[in-house]
Amino acid sequence: MSSKYLEIMLSKASKLHEDGNPSAARLIFEELEVITPDEPSLQYHLGMVCMELHDNHAAYSHFKELVRLQPDFLEGRMLLGMACGELGRHEEAIYLLREVLDVCPDVTEIHHRLGLLLADRHHYEEAYHEYQEVLRLSPEHTGVLCSLGLLFTTTGQIGEARKFLLKALEKSPDALDVINNLGRVCKIGRAEESLKWFQRGLDIDPEDQSLTSNYLYTLNYIAGLSPEFIAAKYREYAPRAFHPPKEWQPQESVSRHSDDIIRVGYVSADFYGHSVAFFLEPVFKHHDKSRFEVFCYYNRTVTDETTDHLKKNSHGWRCIFGISDIMVADMIIADRIDILVDLSGHTSGHRLGVFALRPAPVQISWIGHPNTTGLPQMDYYLTDAWCDPPGMTEHLYSEKLYRLPKTFCCYLPPVEFPPVAPVPSTTSGEITLGCFNSMAKINNQLISWWAQMLNKLPNAKMFIKGPALDDKGTRDELYECFAACKIPEEQLLAEGVTNTRKEHLGRYALVDIALDTFPYHGTTTTCEALWMGVPVVTLAGNTHVSRVGVSLLHSIGCDDLIAETPDEYIAKVVLLAKDRQRQLWLRQNLRTMMAHSPLMDAADITRDVENAYIQMFNERNEI
Repeated sequence: MSSKYLEIMLSKASKLHEDGNPSAARLIFEELEVITPDEPSLQYHLGMVCMELHDNHAAYSHFKELVRLQPDFLEGRMLLGMACGELGRHEEAIYLLREVLDVCPDVTEIHHRLGLLLADRHHYEEAYHEYQEVLRLSPEHTGVLCSLGLLFTTTGQIGEARKFLLKALEKSPDALDVINNLGRVCKIGRAEESLKWFQRGLDIDPEDQSLTSNYLYTLNYIAGLSPEFIAAKYREYAPRAFHPPKEWQPQESVSRHSDDIIRVGYVSADFYGHSVAFFLEPVFKHHDKSRFEVFCYYNRTVTDETTDHLKKNSHGWRCIFGISDIMVADMIIADRIDILVDLSGHTSGHRLGVFALRPAPVQISWIGHPNTTGLPQMDYYLTDAWCDPPGMTEHLYSEKLYRLPKTFCCYLPPVEFPPVAPVPSTTSGEITLGCFNSMAKINNQLISWWAQMLNKLPNAKMFIKGPALDDKGTRDELYECFAACKIPEEQLLAEGVTNTRKEHLGRYALVDIALDTFPYHGTTTTCEALWMGVPVVTLAGNTHVSRVGVSLLHSIGCDDLIAETPDEYIAKVVLLAKDRQRQLWLRQNLRTMMAHSPLMDAADITRDVENAYIQMFNERNEI
């Protein structure tokens, strides 16, 4: 091929790219690559186009070839490092970007990207150093001010986080990432303020997916909102942000018979030591391999022992991190998935954009999100009759409810856990109420109820534990909320993170009675407290998010710990606190009750889930 022809075609493709048609440009670049595979400029252009199309695997391949062809081309190394970062190949990305900085130490965006990668690897001090380098070179850099805010949020320094984020907002009042992160910071105990930030961002860009999910998820934390208002927001906001692009052409699903093997795909960013995976692992282990083939679509790169267990019990494992929604949908279609299960809803790392493309004939939401997704493409929501009593909540979902007959989830205790400790008040003489739920679930209304309990129990204390409480500013805010209810700081014990999960569970040795949050109930936290022999008292609401505790306590035979009104919630806690014999009996028997309950009968729950899948599959084929 003549150099003149190459020059003309390169110019034509580049013009298409500049005019906003990267797909057409890619076709020309790929045709040229077949003829001249060793042309560095082609690899460069192909990599850039592929990154814009979110085909990060292809971009990585092209930039890697570019580096091979031109090893001294620093921009090529930088681009390869960035492509590695998009794919979650952090160590390779960090190595490449540091190579570039060795030669060009004052490139702000490389320092920034390196800081982001290091923060993702939990190398927070190194990340902080890189961010400071950016500020040294560019003191007004809004992006790194935002990143510093996120770094301090992650490390529990909420006051510092707010300071940097507000400074970034001064520089760029309409910066969506800054507004979004301000909402995330405020969500720690101040959900109403979070909602205002997220809405401010959505007023600027109503289709921003991250802001949409953060807004919708935050609704679950706020006391006093009507279920109908929340449901309406989900139905309005979710389809607006998550919808098929115009160029998407869905494939026709192939009708199959119910006696075929059913291929089930699970989509999540939590296939590691995460609470969602703990509920999922026993189901994977007991799936009937002669009837079901399990595929996992994992939207993260971190792996651990839990990941290995899930992989072992899967027929197919796909890492979808850094891959576009359309490419993931194509992957699911190629895998011939019959039932696609969302395990995230609107929580971090979700891929609802994939579900909006409907790559599978049956699509289900389960476990990870205690509410509707709001998407018309989601067919079913898997629940039970205690979280969603018949006639109570159907109108709040865009999905059809399918109620499992016993319980909606299966609890798997950790491999290592402490023995059940004695009732602490028998030695201290003081009742200690406790809550280890996320601080975001604690609100002023809840604190007022807890204060009434403390006032009715002489010498009682309240033990609140959570990562946010490593921050002095957050602790002081908590103390102020209790002080407004006439509870002095001396009656409170606030504690942050412990080193291990076993140590965390060991802190239940200090708690006589655990208090569930409202309106957003605990799930993993409730199960952990019960497993450690600590009774949990819950207040039943009228939505799934405020009835999870009802399901968990019913499944282990502790219906007497379920309150129907706030007054009953307070009264049940006070009554139990004064009943030492009942406390002692529960302490000695709760773990056994759990172990022999439907909540931990993995084989039985798995059969129920599989029966649900078969019925859904058959219903879909009958349409």
